[in-house]
Amino acid sequence: MKPTLNQRFQTLILRFHQLGGELPPLEKFGITPAQVVYLDYLGKHPNCQLSDLAEALQYKPASVSVMVSALERKGLVKKNPEQDDGRALSLSLTPSGSEIVAEIEKFRSNRVESILEKLDQDEKEGLMRLLEKTILKEEEI
Repeated sequence: MKPTLNQRFQTLILRFHQLGGELPPLEKFGITPAQVVYLDYLGKHPNCQLSDLAEALQYKPASVSVMVSALERKGLVKKNPEQDDGRALSLSLTPSGSEIVAEIEKFRSNRVESILEKLDQDEKEGLMRLLEKTILKEEEI
């Protein structure tokens, strides 16, 4: 029996995750995939507050607070007092945190390049349009 469209899509998504071989060198940095999510967000949204991070990641503030404290202990995230409200804190990456994010981004970029190398530019553009149409919300396109 021929696989359904749904089954074919699931197979492709699983295979996509396997392409490019190894995972980013997280063990080298002593961080987990979950911590990468936080570092990625803080790299793109410096000086955000804990509540912004919790809302964006859709995690409970208490869980986010625990993770941010762990990243702070590792020297990757810094809590900065807000100037107009000393009780409020903004979050930013330390230089070490920024270096890790840059290295992971470089790894990801190289991985994507190797995955897409079989396609010409028009095929790459077509693939991107289809993925954006299926994955992103209207306002993100």
